[in-house]
Amino acid sequence: MAEVAREMRVSGDALIPRLNGMLRLNKPPLVYWAALGGYGIFGEVSELAARFPMALSAIACILLTAALAARLFGPRAGLFAGAVLATTPLYVSLGRRAETDVPMTLFIVLAMYAFERAFREKQAGWRWLFFAAMGLSFMCKGVPGVVVPLLAAILYLLWEGRAREPLRLSFLGGLLLTALIIAPWYALVWATFPDAGEVFRFETLHRLGADAPHANPFYFYFYVTPIQVLPWSLAIPLVWTALRGDEKARRAARLPAAWLAGGLVFLTLLETKQPHYLVPLLPAIAILIGAGIDRALASARWPWLTGRLLARFTAVFSLGIVLFAFFFEARFVERDSPRGVCGRVLDEVGERPLIYYRFDDSACTFYLKRTVHVAADEALLMKALQRTPGAHVFTREEYAAGLELPSHRILWTSDDYKRRMVLLGPRG
Repeated sequence: MAEVAREMRVSGDALIPRLNGMLRLNKPPLVYWAALGGYGIFGEVSELAARFPMALSAIACILLTAALAARLFGPRAGLFAGAVLATTPLYVSLGRRAETDVPMTLFIVLAMYAFERAFREKQAGWRWLFFAAMGLSFMCKGVPGVVVPLLAAILYLLWEGRAREPLRLSFLGGLLLTALIIAPWYALVWATFPDAGEVFRFETLHRLGADAPHANPFYFYFYVTPIQVLPWSLAIPLVWTALRGDEKARRAARLPAAWLAGGLVFLTLLETKQPHYLVPLLPAIAILIGAGIDRALASARWPWLTGRLLARFTAVFSLGIVLFAFFFEARFVERDSPRGVCGRVLDEVGERPLIYYRFDDSACTFYLKRTVHVAADEALLMKALQRTPGAHVFTREEYAAGLELPSHRILWTSDDYKRRMVLLGPRG
């Protein structure tokens, strides 16, 4: 994502996403534009500038989640919900990265907040905000940005006995607003590149097929979700009992429960399943857990559960999250990051021609701050070297072992990345 935004900045074309000079149409552009704005704010292309808008999105999402929980269950429940989300390791990890999940989740939470206010207050402005937020959420990552909040709203309306509401003209008109936010960029891209429609169709439908990338069994999220929400998932029995025993809380829990249930059904239907796809559902889980803890504190059934105990637990766990995020995770991420090895390539090669052989890493391209020719096989590599005989070649060690390049020699081999990499340069 950061590299796409960098290439937008270099080319001056913010409309068409490109990665290493090639069209990149698998995601809408709103998050690219956010990173581009970060580069503008900081006046340079850097990791910090790319991540800055995503970190702001993560903070805003926590605050909005707390606000929604406070409206449903009260201020103390809102505080707990915000704390749960802010200390969920999956959320903390992705909130620090230049990825699309957290910005999409921010707009989903905004949509659900607006929907709750529109449902309670019967104000048209909140209803229009619900549909506008869905459009913006779609523009962050695509289909999940609309499906998750829309399914949540429809399930909630059915639960409330208002099955006709989605068929009303005002609801259908709102969907038109969502479409009007989404359609212009797609129309412009399609008009410029007629084959773009096939890319959009592939990205949407391919994930439903058995040959989808990252395919996992249908029960994947049933065991992954509790793991990703640890340690708060340990409180689920307490939350269930506390909410079940409070009729008012049970009624208020319908909205986050519909949000969670609809989202899990949608994600389960996709063949492509990954843990970070759960991020749009984490605010719903945080609201339910926060509400359950709030009701448990108000009940005499658990005398050992006190506000002081929760405060101490949250403080200790928050400290653990900070240590994990900024020390332990940073070390693991650094081990898998191409920053070091690609910086070494940049120092060695400078502005001279460079070719990736059977290797293409967008993060490496970002650190090189240039687009790089990619040779997918040996024949294409030979053709590329005929055109630019002085080019360096960057590849994995196992691919370099089978190459016969009399004109090149190994300059160095690096093992400070998740794969051993080799840089070959011209002899002499």
